[in-house]
Amino acid sequence: MGILTDKPQDTEIDSKITAKLDRIDLNNEMAGIDTGKSWRFLSSNSPSHPQVRKKLETEREFRSMLDMLLTQDPHYAALYKKVTEKVEKAQQAVDLALVDINKRLEASDRKFQVLRENAVQLQDGTKVFQSNDGSIYTEQGKRLSYEKARNIKFSDNAPSWENYKAEKENHDIALRQKEEVKNYQHDVLDHATKRMNDKDNPPSKDELEDIKRDISEKKPEVLSSYFYANGASA
Repeated sequence: MGILTDKPQDTEIDSKITAKLDRIDLNNEMAGIDTGKSWRFLSSNSPSHPQVRKKLETEREFRSMLDMLLTQDPHYAALYKKVTEKVEKAQQAVDLALVDINKRLEASDRKFQVLRENAVQLQDGTKVFQSNDGSIYTEQGKRLSYEKARNIKFSDNAPSWENYKAEKENHDIALRQKEEVKNYQHDVLDHATKRMNDKDNPPSKDELEDIKRDISEKKPEVLSSYFYANGASA
């Protein structure tokens, strides 16, 4: 009879000891104390888990994810620096190009003003120009019929249709180039700058390579000489 009554008592004692040890292990895990045992209660996502805690401590050493990448990954840091320099040189090229284009537009506007001031004006206010072959065109490029044009008189200093047309083409080209450069600046360079400055979600190495490639491949033709002169082509 003694043997039969001893076993339940021993089992109860063992259960109490096991429960006590489990509580001790749980408290240690919750406190982040590494006892050398395998963690049994807290998941690998818990902030107290040694691996998670080590990761958090490592990240806290740096101000941002970008800072950590630049510090711990030499290849990333070198690529990031190269792309940053390319963005800066491309922006400088854009700034120089826009200065020149705006100067061309201003000069063209002045020429247009002189041409229009010296042009013949019809009663309805339409400006007209005579071509070298005698044809007469409105400033919008519409050719007048013989009936409408035969009584129009031109002075010796009246600008020709060819001169007006050439200046208009130069003006339109400058306007188109300005729009292309501004779109490139917004779509490519501003986007690149935004991604490069995202410290919490920095661009990956592949994205950095894409940014570097887009800067060269998506630039409008008018920027080619400015890129070359400014060292942005490399």
